[in-house]
Amino acid sequence: MSVKRSVLIWRILLILILYALQGLIQGFIVSIPLYLASYSASWKEQGTFSWVSYPFSFKILWAPLIDSIYSRRIGGRHRTWLIPVQILIGIILIVLSFYLESLLVNLQVVTLAIVFFSLCFLIATQDVVVDGWSVLLFTNSNPQWSSTCQSIGEMIGRFISTTVLMTLESAHFTNKYIRQPLSLPHRPYGLFSLQQFTLFWGVAFIIVSIIMIIFTICKNQSNKVNNENIQDVQEIKPKLFQTYLAILKLFKKPCLRQFALILLTFNVGFAATYYMTNLTLVEHGITRDIVALINGPLLVIHIVVPLCMSRIRHPLLWFARGYIPRLFGSIILAIFICFTPQILHTSYYYPILILLLCLNEGLVYIITVSRVGIYARISDPHIASTYMTLLATISNLGQSISSTVVLYLANWLPKPHAYSIEVGICFILGCIWIGFMWRLMTRLDQLPREEWHLTSSPSIPISTSTTHSQANIIEGSVNVIGANP
Repeated sequence: MSVKRSVLIWRILLILILYALQGLIQGFIVSIPLYLASYSASWKEQGTFSWVSYPFSFKILWAPLIDSIYSRRIGGRHRTWLIPVQILIGIILIVLSFYLESLLVNLQVVTLAIVFFSLCFLIATQDVVVDGWSVLLFTNSNPQWSSTCQSIGEMIGRFISTTVLMTLESAHFTNKYIRQPLSLPHRPYGLFSLQQFTLFWGVAFIIVSIIMIIFTICKNQSNKVNNENIQDVQEIKPKLFQTYLAILKLFKKPCLRQFALILLTFNVGFAATYYMTNLTLVEHGITRDIVALINGPLLVIHIVVPLCMSRIRHPLLWFARGYIPRLFGSIILAIFICFTPQILHTSYYYPILILLLCLNEGLVYIITVSRVGIYARISDPHIASTYMTLLATISNLGQSISSTVVLYLANWLPKPHAYSIEVGICFILGCIWIGFMWRLMTRLDQLPREEWHLTSSPSIPISTSTTHSQANIIEGSVNVIGANP
């Protein structure tokens, strides 16, 4: 194996691990509404908890700080922020582990929202760092690897904190499918408790942080032994004001404003399906461990789709082409779920449900991977973290608003029909949306990459590394995989 290819593999593993930790918290946040639903939380209470995700919608406000304020001595632009953020996440998880079950049982939704809002704020900060790091690591090889690593890494983390958590924590599932086949006595608890799960991953975050600290110290010592001066690396900190000014200049570009409109509104077509389906299944009497279990086969979709799309040349066209099938996939899934009370106990219910979920998730991931691929393709490396975060922030804001609206609106609709009514409304709005946006997306896809960038300026230089050794790694990966045009 060539040195260049081995370097690329190590980079992929690094970014995968960081995105997996990020996905773990995101999946944990997704799991909490299912626990709340199993304790009979109302749609209004679910809407209150949905505010937890809003830090991802406003992280652009502090993203320039990450691009501008850091210390080379403690690891440069990325580890300066990554290490303390992960330590804080670990501490919060450890403390939360002792109170989480009580908060859920007593439906203390506001307290839960505050705690998980804090976790989401920290993980959004980590997202800014890792997004920018991944762009820089893969910009000279294949930018689509950034999207692929994010999709697969976050999928692994979400799988652990959703499917693995809710099935193995369930006494019903572990007694029926693990203890009984092994002739073990039944227990009133699963293989682990929610407290143990939360405590374990809190410790894991801190251990990863300690490893990164040790690695940084070793690298700094190595640089001193080799008489390498870290400041030989031509990395200049962008001034904070200039970074914010760069954001304003980006919005002067018509192409970015038009793309921002797409990101802000695209989720209107399937918001109800995405945010209400699992909660509706729980309302129909399906336990949360079964909901998690039937989502297990989606793991294959989460792996296969990003890998198949790692070399796509026109991600925006893939985004547009996947929209209409996703609309119809959402409406078909919703129609089937509406008949759940009548067919739940039939032999064909779960196979068909899993098939429809896999079809819908495949369409979801085509759009997701395409969207992140667009970010990686058009982002200006001079302000990589900020640019990626700006695009993700706009998209997250649109999705957060749509989730809060559909959940609060459901509280005002007839409870048995809230899901079907909202899915129908979203389907109509989605058809109208794609009719207006199709030509715009086709035109934006034809623009050259430079059209999306700021004019090169020495005041906002490209950050090619955070240490001298990282600079060597980046140079060693050039042309390992040809970048898509």
